[in-house]
Amino acid sequence: MSETTIPRTGTPNPENHGNYTAMVLGLEADLARIEEHGTTEECLEAISLLETLTSSADYHKAALSHQAEINITRNNTQKGTFTQLNRGAAASVALARKADPHGYGAYLENCRILFNDTPHLAAAYSRGEYTETQMRAILTPLRGVKAERRKEFDDFYALNPAMFHNLGNRKIGDTVKDFTLAYGSDDQCKEQKAADEQRHVKFTAHPATGTMTLHAHLPLAAGIAMKNEIKAKSQSLKAAGDERTRAQIEADYLASFCTNPDAKVPVNLNIGLIMTDKTLFLGGRQPAYLEGYGVIAPQYARELVAGQEISNNMTLAEMAKTRSPAFIEQMEATVELIRLYTAPGDKDLIAMDSKARIFPEKMKKFIKMRDRGCRTPFCDGMIEEYDHVTQVYLGGHTCVINSDGRCKFCNQAKETPGWQEIVIASGPHEVKIATGMGPTYHSTAPPATGFAHKPYPQCMSEADWVRSFEEWLNRPTDTGSSPPGIEDIPA
Repeated sequence: MSETTIPRTGTPNPENHGNYTAMVLGLEADLARIEEHGTTEECLEAISLLETLTSSADYHKAALSHQAEINITRNNTQKGTFTQLNRGAAASVALARKADPHGYGAYLENCRILFNDTPHLAAAYSRGEYTETQMRAILTPLRGVKAERRKEFDDFYALNPAMFHNLGNRKIGDTVKDFTLAYGSDDQCKEQKAADEQRHVKFTAHPATGTMTLHAHLPLAAGIAMKNEIKAKSQSLKAAGDERTRAQIEADYLASFCTNPDAKVPVNLNIGLIMTDKTLFLGGRQPAYLEGYGVIAPQYARELVAGQEISNNMTLAEMAKTRSPAFIEQMEATVELIRLYTAPGDKDLIAMDSKARIFPEKMKKFIKMRDRGCRTPFCDGMIEEYDHVTQVYLGGHTCVINSDGRCKFCNQAKETPGWQEIVIASGPHEVKIATGMGPTYHSTAPPATGFAHKPYPQCMSEADWVRSFEEWLNRPTDTGSSPPGIEDIPA
């Protein structure tokens, strides 16, 4: 049975409507001149300030939603009629926000985490530093770990308040997931393998348009390999002058495996997997990064390398004792380890160089692993083009320091007259972007491993030890000297 109400006629006049109207009128008066006659710089600055104001208002909506849930839970507890004590809270908040109630249970759970476990994040949210979407990207992965781990992450954030600056929502989520997987990786790995067992392919016909939709649920490694191969093929054909769009090339290339008898599915499909040596060989719990996907659980990464299931804390050497020689030989023959060295005391990839005008393929691979995605602030696009930060015609060199990865849209936007970019740091790689329209931004490459850049005070002294070791390597063969040992490393 439902109840129908007759809508009111005339202009609605809710409680406190007068106060709200006065605030809006005051804001509109401040913005009226800019909206009509403001310069580009003034317009962009006003947009940024309004975004900060909106984010602060979203914080207060979250705080009010959390308090409303507390009140509803208290009332239900006193009545004693519900096993779910917060029943009705999500629906009530959704109605107040004029939104679909589906998903508001998760929204209230994020609010509980925000105000109970992460006070430093809540303070930043109240200042308008993050949008509601960005806070969702931060809080959602934290739901998978215990409260003490969430508090630990919040304390780390308090010491590194810039760790999310200028990141897109997907990159923010990957950063937090990199932290949570170190504690919830066992369950995540089991869920990953259970999902692999549900692999399937589904075809849906569309008679009205004469097309079909292909939906495939593939294991992670196979899906990433296929994605990389199809993307690389479309890029190469498009660069060679193919008149088809990238999407058309990818669709035709995928279909050709079945429709063209001469086509062959690539045998050597490569995937980029970045992990520390401790994670790979010593059973470490530092999550790995899978190129084109994001962070994955450490033992799942080890299984991708080994080709078979292994326990979380088992090293490859220990695994070898339980496997047949044929399996070990197959693993050694099919897995290629590419070593990428990081700067001493930090987690940033060391640079490489080239004298070519066009980026060599190995340098492209390095840039793609270093940047992971488009380097434009807040952009979550994939790397489609490799760009000189300082253009060649302005004297820029072809090296990884003067380069970054961009999506096609952002790389074209950079050529706007007045747009300037410059590298201001190489470790971590940081670019300053001046749009020529007022605001300036910074783009920092993510750490190769871990979820935040953590420079150490002993970095320079460790670098001195590295230089002494290099001198020993380049010594005359008849000196009979020994290499610097552990006892020679500065404290």
